[in-house]
Amino acid sequence: MTGDPIPLRSVEVVQSSDPPECGRCGREAILSARVPHNLVNARNETVKGDTTVVLCPRCDIGRPEAGAPITWFTVNAKITDENLMEAAELIHAWASAVSVPVLNEAALEAEFKAWREGGL
Repeated sequence: MTGDPIPLRSVEVVQSSDPPECGRCGREAILSARVPHNLVNARNETVKGDTTVVLCPRCDIGRPEAGAPITWFTVNAKITDENLMEAAELIHAWASAVSVPVLNEAALEAEFKAWREGGL
């Protein structure tokens, strides 16, 4: 992802019985989380929102902040009561460095047009 790091309000790890799918490579990811973001609209107003991001062992391995949680989940497999605080610290460090990509208005308009015309 590109853009500036997000000042964290709160991060919500998404719980699921099935592993999330990475939207970049289409393969199984380790976890997904909803992170807050701020976008600036056409009127130069800040709009607060949330976006879902995934931690992917293939796509994120080169990112320094992702290495520790990828390793931790490879070794530990799941979060338990005993390791919850350790996992939370690693997830927080990773999520603190997540960036929301700049909105591609042309792609959004093309998708909206396809939706209006029944192409989605």
